[in-house]
Amino acid sequence: MTTNGRSHLFQAFLLLLSFTLGFISSFIGGRNFLKHDCNCQCQYFETHSTLTRFGTRFGSGEGSGKNEQSKSSDPAAPKKYFLDCGANMASSVTLFRDTYPGAYDFIIHSFEIDPQLKPYFAPFTSDGQTFVHIPQGVAGETGNMTAYLEGPWFPGKINNKLDMQWGGGTLFAYRNEKRESSNDGGTRKLSRHVSIPTVDLSQWIRKNTRKEDYVILKLDVEGAEYEILMKMLADNTFDWIDKFYGEFHDWAPTQYSQHQKDKLRDDLHAVGADQVTWAGEYKSFSDFDIMLNIKIPDNIPGSVFKASDSCKRDGTITKLAAVIEVGMNAKRAKRLISTLEAYPQKIPLTLFVYGDFVEQNFDLVKRWSESHEIGIRAGSRWPGGYWEIQNKDMLRMDVVSAQVRLAEIGVTSAYIFPRGLNEEVIQVIKQRQQRIIDSTITFPPRKVGILTKESYFKYRDVERIPKALRIVDDATSNKGGILSLDSDFPDSYMISVFLFDYLFQVSPHKIVSLTDCLS
Repeated sequence: MTTNGRSHLFQAFLLLLSFTLGFISSFIGGRNFLKHDCNCQCQYFETHSTLTRFGTRFGSGEGSGKNEQSKSSDPAAPKKYFLDCGANMASSVTLFRDTYPGAYDFIIHSFEIDPQLKPYFAPFTSDGQTFVHIPQGVAGETGNMTAYLEGPWFPGKINNKLDMQWGGGTLFAYRNEKRESSNDGGTRKLSRHVSIPTVDLSQWIRKNTRKEDYVILKLDVEGAEYEILMKMLADNTFDWIDKFYGEFHDWAPTQYSQHQKDKLRDDLHAVGADQVTWAGEYKSFSDFDIMLNIKIPDNIPGSVFKASDSCKRDGTITKLAAVIEVGMNAKRAKRLISTLEAYPQKIPLTLFVYGDFVEQNFDLVKRWSESHEIGIRAGSRWPGGYWEIQNKDMLRMDVVSAQVRLAEIGVTSAYIFPRGLNEEVIQVIKQRQQRIIDSTITFPPRKVGILTKESYFKYRDVERIPKALRIVDDATSNKGGILSLDSDFPDSYMISVFLFDYLFQVSPHKIVSLTDCLS
């Protein structure tokens, strides 16, 4: 064989290898990494191949990187959509906005058949990115259908053998739920029967989104999904869909046999449109941990199994770390933190924030993160004692929402200062790889009875200050530890300068960062 012949053969081999790898990648999909800067280490949001385009374009590269785009003022730029079909009481909108990576870049369209649930969407529609279609059902064709809707709660009500208020309803009801003579609405207490408009969802998607847009479809419509999905397959509408969430309701009284339902699943699989489970009422979707995989290095000091509430000694030297439990009062938080920032000696602070505080004070927390280590408290502030007794799904959503809000400003936190601890809280925190922090002493003290009107509050500021400092000294004098100031408590600001005068000039402790404290 000539040299040219070998060269052509080698080029052909490379072309075949390239095609084969491309074909394999169309099934495996790629990985996109959204990189976030942070104070002490760089972390990643990791999103997987479920963000690629279905069907013949799956893995073609045309969808790659779309999940990283920001909102654009250019009307021709690709947009992001979350289609919330079966919106109920805005549970999916809440879950999506609170936890989904880049959620605020998405335009949401929510379809719900029950007009009584429309008020739940009022907090979201003011953002100009959330549009509500209520009452309107999604179906395989445009027209009108009877919606069978749940009636109001009443004492002694049992819904489908459960003590629950379901909300919403269905287009496919059982006979005992359809009977007008049944005052209680049958099995699921569907006592309200109203005619509502329906829209051909397949055609709506094709008319209102573009193939170059990034479209997430969530379909949880109590049996209507079969007709809708068959129509979408017939119309090739999955060419418009990047990700398909939802639930199948094989038990619903539709006209389709189990054989037809199984074939539909096979047909969806054939075009790469396998459904990913979404359960808004459980605060979860089945790829939750994949989509929200925020990696924290193993070598970060602290424990995921128990709370760290003291500092390790440096030989004979005791160490003390100062942390701020930032509340929801931004004015008081700014007052305290700016005072400590102006102190003559640099104070290595760790600020623990709620996700809601970050969302409401985006620029402020971003500025703080440039000078201080940032940790999380929770997603939002709960009444005392109620956060830690929530179910595991609620706890996870709340912790993750705080992580996501920080990630949006380029911060990955390794530390959490939870409102309370129990075994379920620890399990959630361990899963999120957060190091648990507690304080040696918190001001104001958590223990009831230390600060009373007689012992403290009846006095003037100048007389309160030594009493507050004595509490700190009593708790830390021989051992140092983690000192926490609650920014919502006005006296934290009042004592702040005098407190650090004492710590730097009188106490024996070395004032260190939280990371150094735990190392």
